[in-house]
Amino acid sequence: MHIPEKNGILFDSQESCTLCNNKSNMVTIKKIEIKNFFGKGDFCWELDSCVNILGGKNGSGKSTILKCCYAMMTKEKISLDMVIQLSNIADTFTITFSNDWSINWSKNDFPILVEIPGAFTFNNYTIVTDEKGNVHKFEELYSQYKTDFISTFEQYISSFKSNEQPGGNTQQKDAMLLDLLIKEQINVRNNDFREFMENHIGDSETDNEARNTYMTEYRKVYATLESFLTNYDDKVSGNFEFKRNGQSFSYEYLSMGEKQILLLLLMIANMKGEPCIFFMDEPDLSMHIDWKEQLVSRIHALNPNMQIILTTHAPSVITGWFNHVHEVGELTK
Repeated sequence: MHIPEKNGILFDSQESCTLCNNKSNMVTIKKIEIKNFFGKGDFCWELDSCVNILGGKNGSGKSTILKCCYAMMTKEKISLDMVIQLSNIADTFTITFSNDWSINWSKNDFPILVEIPGAFTFNNYTIVTDEKGNVHKFEELYSQYKTDFISTFEQYISSFKSNEQPGGNTQQKDAMLLDLLIKEQINVRNNDFREFMENHIGDSETDNEARNTYMTEYRKVYATLESFLTNYDDKVSGNFEFKRNGQSFSYEYLSMGEKQILLLLLMIANMKGEPCIFFMDEPDLSMHIDWKEQLVSRIHALNPNMQIILTTHAPSVITGWFNHVHEVGELTK
């Protein structure tokens, strides 16, 4: 990856992260190890607790690494095809955490010849061990962290049927999956707001202080969004409506890049500052170079307790974070 320069000097303004809070009690990923990765060698990536950026050529396995990590760390259902793909590119896959627990997957232990109908849970085929080598149930480790994943590649166009029309006809309407994901995140945000206000409805000093603290954090996503969307007339409304040339419109009419940044910021804001391991597979696609340069710093400032693990092809994304960047080829020996 070509490192961006300013005035002929390598631009690396953030050699050490100054935004992070004390993460001593936060479980993050410390190391990712893959044996016989693509038959080219052993992959070993020692991660920072704040920001990690993975580069590499197309087909080098960047997306596969992130998707496999996320699948191994969650209870979500995944396809058999994904595990078959992993078994074709690696012999073992190990994720070691900051508490020295690890999740271990081995091709030799995976019953590849057994027909498994539909989707299944990856962690049923992994072994969880602690720092002493003791084996634990996956749920014991899973309860110690939160994780999320976003991928531009997954934002395909989908369709849905609207309510039945008079005469029994249905009207087909195209919708972006991005729109549905944004709506889901707005609903999460609104429900949390409603629940919080119902629990702090009193006039006591404690309730007033809690509301002030909550609203300060609640408004951060609007300020961050406005720092990206500078071409609109007014501040972003509470319902994420926008105005240009006197005309108001909803987020559904934003551009692809604008929707992508809105979804990303909503997902981070809905973490409410809690520790989280966030995988991002090329989140900068469809974004202008100016946005790419701000992206990592802006989202990290929105939640400094988040461990960011992202892939990118864009040199501008690593602006200010050069010491946090690694190439797949560099990590495979």
